[in-house]
Parts: sequence; structure tokens; C-alpha cells
Amino acid sequence: MLLKPSPDSILPVEYPVPLVIIFRFSALFLFILLISPLCASATGAGEKNRSAKAESSVPDRDVQYAENSKLPQWKVDWDQARALYRRGKVGQALVQYELLLQRKSTVDEARWEYANLLIQEKRWQQAADELDFLLARTPDKQNYLLARARVSLEEGFAEQAVKQYGQLYEGSPSGDDALEALTGLVTALDKMGNREAQLPLLEQLLLRKPGDLSLLKQIGKLALELGQPEKTREILREPLEDNPEDVELLRLVAQAVEDLGDRDETAVYRQRIAVLVGDDVQTFQWLALYYQQKGDFDKALYYVERQLKIDPSVADLILQAARLHDKTGHPGRALDYFSLYLDLVPDDQIVLAERDRIRRELAINLVTFVEKKRASQLWQDLSSITSDREGVYLQLAEWFRQHGEKAELTEVLLVLYRQHPDDRQLYQELVPLMESQGRVDELDKL
Repeated sequence: MLLKPSPDSILPVEYPVPLVIIFRFSALFLFILLISPLCASATGAGEKNRSAKAESSVPDRDVQYAENSKLPQWKVDWDQARALYRRGKVGQALVQYELLLQRKSTVDEARWEYANLLIQEKRWQQAADELDFLLARTPDKQNYLLARARVSLEEGFAEQAVKQYGQLYEGSPSGDDALEALTGLVTALDKMGNREAQLPLLEQLLLRKPGDLSLLKQIGKLALELGQPEKTREILREPLEDNPEDVELLRLVAQAVEDLGDRDETAVYRQRIAVLVGDDVQTFQWLALYYQQKGDFDKALYYVERQLKIDPSVADLILQAARLHDKTGHPGRALDYFSLYLDLVPDDQIVLAERDRIRRELAINLVTFVEKKRASQLWQDLSSITSDREGVYLQLAEWFRQHGEKAELTEVLLVLYRQHPDDRQLYQELVPLMESQGRVDELDKL
């Protein structure tokens, strides 16, 4: 159902709360929530308060006893428990508290100290039992309620924790523990998956903590998850101006802008992330695809190669780099990447055909060099263009065969044969070619 604030409430929002949540927010509670002083951030203050209470849960002194007669055993046990704790012997202190409470179960202050030690040791079920005992005797005591809510949350009973944190607020929404209770309430709702109810509570916190960056990020992220990218963009625009290198803010705003359909503005934010984070593969992937779709293949190639620096063995990235080098007029580098790809995926017939096409195109551009009897020099020069020299020379040989240029074919085959002097097929093709050109002496030296 939808829980709507009354017209007298200053909360401008409505949000769903499951039927299983027993408590409800009263108009008075919501009003006090807005005007009560909350002096720490939503994410940090609760932990600080709990830490401080854990440190002070066992007083650094013996129990004061007014009577002058012989001290009762429970008082001795209590003093001993405190002394053991002060010496760092928490396990022994717990045993001593148990003995004390067996002898005198109605000493609430001692049981409270014991419960806090159990919480400190994360013995949640035992702590819950002790706190339930205390609450049965004093149902409205706020520090008992707060501790019990925390234990419920730690045990995984989120619905129970929501009820307990709500009771605490109803009892004293402007008290010292207000912030911790509200933080716990938000956390419990999160564990229940009730994100809709979290957002207005976080927004009320922000009214009392304007400019709290951690809280702003939390609200921005939650708004995105709830399908409210406009809210995310608006609430984080100014913080991002003040913190232009905050990567988390950049990610949130980039996603919000993308969800709103502005890919060009999204690209601006993602480029800023790419500058700040050198190994953000997801951002590099996004930018590479964006620039490919825009037809800016040089920039697309830049972001593909940044991904390859992180993981040079990804076949799909190698293939992207090959094709982008081809599109940007670097056939030699394209051949290098195609060779790397085919080492990983040797039977890809489409890519084999692409490689042959580029070899052939490059070879045709080099025909003139061979015709000027510079085949050997070309072999040397080609090393600065591509590592796939043999592939290019095989295409040169095929071109000269098809055009009947025997002298040029001979020069190309001689270069290849010097690389592979045991290749009988090459030798057998060279023999009639060289004999017909009167190069028998040269042939004998092969």
C-alpha cells in the first residue's frame, strides 16, 4: 500500500511500506524529523556512536555500594567482571557476568553491560535474549530499543528491525540516538528490498545535512535504481562541479544522462572517467562502441587498444583492432592483428578472407617497387609496416603469376626462398623460371 503523509506534514513525498511493517510514521514524527538537529552523516555517525558505546559499556570503576556491612557476592562478581574487562579478558568477563546474573537477575545495569559485551563479540542471539529480558522490564528505554534493533538487523530480521527503529523514533525522534536510528531504519529497509521507502528518508536527512557528499551519492544511486535519472542528474550536478575528479559522481551522472537518452553528453563524462581511471574496461568498451557508431574510427581504435593493454589475449578485441586499423588506413597493423587473432581462432574463414584481401591490396600497391628490381630492399622496408611480410609477398607472387611477369615473379620467389631454403615447392618453381632467364649459375648456388 502507499503510506501518504498528512496535509500538515512537510514531507512532499509518498512511498510504499509493506503490510508486514507494524509501525507507521505519524505527522508529529515526520515534523520532528525535519526540525530535530542531526549532527552527523547518515553513513558514519551510527558506527561512531556504536563504537563509543561499546567502549563505555563497562564503566572503568567498581560498583558503588552504600551499606557498610559485608559486601554481597553479586557485588563482588560485578566488580570482578568489570576488572576482567578492563584487563582485556573479555571471555572471562562474560563468564563473570553470567555468574552475577544467576545470583541476582534483577540488576539491569549489569545485564546491560553484559548485553553490550555480547554485541561487541557479535554473539547476536545471546545479546537478543538479554535485551529482550531488559525490555520486558523497561519497554520504552531507548538505549535498549536501539541495541535490540541493531541486533535484529545483524541477525537478518530486517522487518523486526524496522519496527524497532520506528518505535525508537516514536519515543524520541529528536533524541541523541535519532541519527543512528534513522540510519538503521534505512539499512533495514534496504535489506528488505524496500527502496521506495528509503528515498524520502534519505532526502529528509539531506535537509539537515546539506552538501553531505556521501549522502548525496547514496540518494543519486538510489534514484537511478528507482528509474528517476532526472533526480540523480539534478541532485549531483552541483556536487560534481565542486568535485570534478570524483569518479563515483562521474559514473552516477554519466549513467543518469545516458538513461535520459543523451549519449553525446554521456560520452563527455565517460571520457573524464577514462582519464582518471586507467583500467576501467567497461568505460573503454562503451567509448569504443560509441565512436564506432559515430564513425570516428581513430578514437574507437584508441579505446580498443586501451582495453588490449589490460588484457592482450581477448580475441574479440584483437579482431576489433584489426578491422579498425584497416578502416583508418593502416593495413600493415591490420595484418598484424589479424595474424594474432587467427593464432587464437585459426578456422575463422571470414577473417581468413579479410586477411587475404588486405594482403592483396597492400601487395598491389607494392608492385612498382618490385618492377624496379627492388624486391630485396622492399623486403627490408616492409618490416617497418607489418610483421606479415611473407603473406604480402605470397600475394605479390600470385599477382605476377596472373600477369605473366616472370622476372618479377622470380625476384619475389627468391626473397621467399632465402627465408625458407628447405622449401622444395619454391625451389621447383624457381628452377624453370631461372633457367628460362639464363640465370643457371645463380640457380646452382641456391
